[in-house]
This record gives sequence, C-alpha cells and structure tokens, in this order.
Amino acid sequence: GFYMKKKVLITLSFPPEMIAGFDSCISWLEGQGFEVVVDPRYQSLRREELIPALKGVYAHVASGEFIDEDVLSHADSLKIVSRMGVGYDRVDVEALSRRGIALTITPGANADAVAEYAVAMMMTLTRKVAYIDQMTRKGKWNTYFGSSIIGKTLGIIGLGNIGKRVAKYLSGFDMRVFAFDPYLDEAYAAQNNITKADLDQVLEESDYLFLHAPYTQSNRHLLSFDQFAKMKPTAFFINCARGELVDEQALYAALKNKQLAGAALDVFEVEPLPKDSPLWGLDNVILSSHTAGMTFEGRKNVIDMAFQNIVDIANGVRPKGLVNPEALD
Repeated sequence: GFYMKKKVLITLSFPPEMIAGFDSCISWLEGQGFEVVVDPRYQSLRREELIPALKGVYAHVASGEFIDEDVLSHADSLKIVSRMGVGYDRVDVEALSRRGIALTITPGANADAVAEYAVAMMMTLTRKVAYIDQMTRKGKWNTYFGSSIIGKTLGIIGLGNIGKRVAKYLSGFDMRVFAFDPYLDEAYAAQNNITKADLDQVLEESDYLFLHAPYTQSNRHLLSFDQFAKMKPTAFFINCARGELVDEQALYAALKNKQLAGAALDVFEVEPLPKDSPLWGLDNVILSSHTAGMTFEGRKNVIDMAFQNIVDIANGVRPKGLVNPEALD
C-alpha cells in the first residue's frame, strides 16, 4: 500500500543554530520515519500563521503558540502537541483531550539552564553587577556596596526540578532554606536541610525569594500587595517562572517605596515588557527578556525530549512528558 510519512511541524522562537546539534536531532527523527518541516519564521506563530501550517500535520513541536478550539478545528491530522519546555498555559488541554490529541512537555530537560540563570540574576542583583558596569562605562569609578549572601535565608516558592537545583547550587553559601510547595517532596527537603513552610512564612523569612511555580488560572497574582507587604525591606525577589504569577503593579509599588530592596525579572505579565511599564524607571530592578532557559546544551535536551515524546506516541508508548493521559484512553 501507499505509505505517507507522518509529518512533524517544528515552530521555533529563535534560529536553529542556537541549538547544539540541531541537524543531528532532525536526522534522528527522520530516521524514525517522519517527514520533518521546520517553519522558517523562527518565532512563535500567530493564529493566522499557525492554522495553515498545521494542515496534514501529525505532530506539532510547539514553542509559544496559543492552541485552542479554533486552531484545532483546522488541524485535520494532529495527534500530538509536543511543547518545548514545561509551561502549557497557552494550550487548551481539554480541547486536545476531547480530540484524542496528546499534549507533552519536557520536564527537567531545561531545569539546569533556568536554575543557573536565576542564580546568576540573584548574584547580579545583590552585588549590583549590571548597575556597576553601567556606571563604570560612564566613567564613574566608585566603590559600590552590595549585600552578602553568606548565611542569609533563601526562600523558594515551588520546589520542583528547577527549585531543587537553585537550592543545590546555592548550598555552598550556608544559607537557611525555606520552601513552599503544596506538593512538596518531603523526603528530598529533609535530606537537603530544606524547611517546609507555608507561603507567609517563606515571604517573612526570605532574604532572597525565588519563584519557580507553574502558572495556572488559580494561582494568577499569587504574589500581590499583601504578599510583598510581608517581605523584609532588605529582601530581593527573583522571578524566572511566569509573569502572570505576580501582580506587577504591586511589585512596582513595593520596589518604588523601598518595601523591597530589589527584583530580577525574566518574565512579565505582558511580553515583551510594554514601553510604558513603570518598571523601566526603577534602578533596583534587573529586566531580562524571558531568556533563562536559553543555553545551547539545555535547548538540545529539550528538543531531544520533545522528539522522543513524538516517537513514543507514534509507537503506542506513554511518553514521560504526557500531560493528558485521558487523551489516549
């Protein structure tokens, strides 16, 4: 009989040369019997771009696309949406499940990269590295005082793959560590001297607060005016998770009124950060372009897992990164 190869559409939000060994990843997938199409726009596709691109596609390796009823009604052959990364807040999971389409993510594949960046931002913030660089270039050869990390208290909201690594990387600084996570891995916490705490306690105790929780509709603005008011005025806040977890107006007010010493932000409620955001005007905040997960090595891990998820589905195997088992039942 006439055999059509299953078609895989890949939409990247950056050029493929940013991924270590991308060509060999593609060759591997083709060797598994797939026809692979890499969209040449190298950005998350808008709805009107995505709909025609999905025609006849069996698997979509997705970046930041919104995938909902409307998009899916045009996707005639789709069996799997393989998200690169762990967030899937832009995907209508129920709509996928109703159509028997699997949604997969890449848990842990990128955790090193995100955790490293979060720690880098913390260091930059507490010692004012970015600010000092700017001043020095302007000819201001001054002495700049920062806050030391040794012996301080680290607070982590969300002790998953990334949160655990942040704690591990910072363990050499002899910090007290508090973690809030409704699904806390208690054995892990006990073995690694991490104190289980509720949200209020983490907010009150932290000198450095890291946010590494997934975003869902129910935890939108998890941190707002009341939460920032509970923090020490000497505390620093680092967000490499999702902008929607934070009430940006509340954060701005806390930073402006020195209720908070500083913040390092890789994510925002609207991205790119709008030109009229008051955050631009603050000198105690580091602004970054949702780039924490972007290392050459980390992206390769993500692509490898995203591709493996597709091969598993095609072979009738439950992928490690499956979000909606009900789609297959």
